[in-house]
Amino acid sequence: SVSGHPQRAFTKCMPSGLLYTATISVFAATRLASRPLLAGPALRQSRGCRLMASVSGVVYAQADVPAVRLFTKEGCTLCDKVRDVLRGVTDRAPHSLEAVDITDEDHAQWLAKYKYDIPVLHLDGAYWTKHRLTEEEALEALAEAGAGAFAARRGEPDAERLERRKEER
Repeated sequence: SVSGHPQRAFTKCMPSGLLYTATISVFAATRLASRPLLAGPALRQSRGCRLMASVSGVVYAQADVPAVRLFTKEGCTLCDKVRDVLRGVTDRAPHSLEAVDITDEDHAQWLAKYKYDIPVLHLDGAYWTKHRLTEEEALEALAEAGAGAFAARRGEPDAERLERRKEER
């Protein structure tokens, strides 16, 4: 105990959706529970007020077909729509689909790059598209990839570069 008061872990969900955790005295926790908790050096910031499950992994796989990577995160409804479009064309344009959760700790580079633009798709390792995908667009690009003619598209998002530019102004 510190200051003669027993210690306990205290968490508070902030309006921003962040969860702050601190080990403080029970006396202080009782006082803080009735008002907002301010960030300080003894506090640890967490990803959110609810546990977020990773959505990374192979969605479906086939051998010797174009490989699609969907950069996503839990709760992304646009990502779900893109996944549905891709699933709907698998019979006409065979491909594999892997989901990459940009909020996973080991995918920090993708979070830095794509945090404002998911869903983002790569096809055979090259940038393909972002935000939305029609069935026609999927069939066209997958046919290009199947023929070995797919080339990276222009307009790949880069949030980190955008933020640096804003800071320089």
